[in-house]
Amino acid sequence: MGNDSASGLVAICAARIANGADFPTVWQRILKGHALIAGPPVSAIRDGRARLEINLITGQRLVFDSTSKEFSLE
Repeated sequence: MGNDSASGLVAICAARIANGADFPTVWQRILKGHALIAGPPVSAIRDGRARLEINLITGQRLVFDSTSKEFSLE
């Protein structure tokens, strides 16, 4: 899985968070200029949990759950 796939991007972001990075750092250093990113993060509440959603050019969304500090794809 490479940096050029959505699932690869999730893995890279998750690794950075696991190594102590915060979301703003991951956004600035990995996501902001990445070719798959289609826009800025948007705050949302789902099932009572705060999260940031980032649209991808694939039609998927990269989601960062602010409580669990986990990335996922939707």
